[in-house]
Amino acid sequence: MCSLLFDFDGTLFDTEAGHEAAYLKTFQEFNLGECPPYESLKGIKTMEVFARYQSVFQDTRALAQYKSASYQANLDQVKTLVEFNLLAQLVQKDFKLYIVTGGSRRSIDALLDLHQMRDLFQGIVTAEDYGASKPDPEPFLHCIRTHDIQGEVQGIEDSIQGIQSLKAAQVRAVGVHNPVIESLSDVYYPSINTYLTELIQTR
Repeated sequence: MCSLLFDFDGTLFDTEAGHEAAYLKTFQEFNLGECPPYESLKGIKTMEVFARYQSVFQDTRALAQYKSASYQANLDQVKTLVEFNLLAQLVQKDFKLYIVTGGSRRSIDALLDLHQMRDLFQGIVTAEDYGASKPDPEPFLHCIRTHDIQGEVQGIEDSIQGIQSLKAAQVRAVGVHNPVIESLSDVYYPSINTYLTELIQTR
């Protein structure tokens, strides 16, 4: 049996533009100063990002809620990166699929329901479920512990923080979509669909 632990943003869905726009809007609306490059924020809980700016605006929760609402207002514009039929084929071959993300439960569920694909996953771990964000290993370790995952495990990520988290959790790190992480990953594919097709063909 093989379990696949998927990151969500930038791995399964092309949410980067939406999240980046929502962060920019929040920083402008609340006068937080210059917004950091989105690449440096990937995989980190939204609350943790805004906690760094408590000296400017103390109500971290209000900032996170505003950013989340801004992002979710445009969910219908988010494009998919993964071919759903490949995920379905993996399930048929008895792969166990999980999502491990720094995103909120509400945002993740909304996109999965929009595309009617929630049932493909055995479990979903979101920002509300664990303490330390990626690059800490805790998100992936929490998933493994909670769902009693045994046997072969591979993690699929598109960010530096995500790959570091997988490595720290001693999980095989598969990098996709982001050339920046190629040298950090155990194996790298420009497209997640190439990786999934290869898995299906070799099992």
